[in-house]
Amino acid sequence: MRNVFSRHGKSGLMKLAALFLAAAVMLIPDSAPAVSVAYAASLVAVMEGPIARAFDSRTGVHFAGEAKGSRALANLIRAGLRNPDVFISADPKLFKGIVRSYTVFGSARMVVAYSSKSAHAHLFAKAANGSVSILDALSAPGVRVGRTDPAIDPKGYRTVRALQLLGLYYHRPALAQKLLGSAHEFPEEDLAVRVQTGELDAGFFYSTEAAPMALRTIELPPGTNLANEIAFGIAILPHAAHPQNAQSFLNFILYGQGKRILESAGLHYFKPLRVVSEI
Repeated sequence: MRNVFSRHGKSGLMKLAALFLAAAVMLIPDSAPAVSVAYAASLVAVMEGPIARAFDSRTGVHFAGEAKGSRALANLIRAGLRNPDVFISADPKLFKGIVRSYTVFGSARMVVAYSSKSAHAHLFAKAANGSVSILDALSAPGVRVGRTDPAIDPKGYRTVRALQLLGLYYHRPALAQKLLGSAHEFPEEDLAVRVQTGELDAGFFYSTEAAPMALRTIELPPGTNLANEIAFGIAILPHAAHPQNAQSFLNFILYGQGKRILESAGLHYFKPLRVVSEI
């Protein structure tokens, strides 16, 4: 080494140092062991809890999540204001124009959820066992019902649809429309917390939200719960900053421990998974 340095001097030393540094950088597969995931806020409790912990423990990769209404996230991504590695949407149609392919992996159903902290919990328990109609329970004096905004959240427009179907089911469309108009709108990421704390008495949710948030549920009658319409999809974005970590996370959700966690939270996985290509 003395001969090399004496022959090339200080400049030779700097060149060698630069080569060693370049080689070291090439050996690092991912400078930041993280994966950024934009996901439907209806999954916030399970994503920020057991999913994040299990993925980090299994891979050593940090889960960096952002929860919002799926339509709001899709709009942010299209506008270039967000560029997550992975996008999970509660409405697969929102992938159009964002990715070339995505996987539709599971489904949920609409439910009404409430907390034991609600002053009307006894009334909702009667609705849950069928002794009181759901519309009557939710329309009772003093009951505060929450929903999300249809303009930014698929659950918002599915709530509208579910209430319309409930009105037809009970032959009381006017009452259902009145309830829709009186329900309080909140961002998807806030609604469950407000029901949990008793600030709201009840709200419209996906079945996947109730168990992780320790909420009690009222099942909607068959034909009104949109069980055949609610689907979740996942995709890696074209310009993902951490493509390898993104692929690991996608596999974790579709085939690994993440699948088992989401199934235990109430998500029904499709067999086979549905891969959709946008041409």
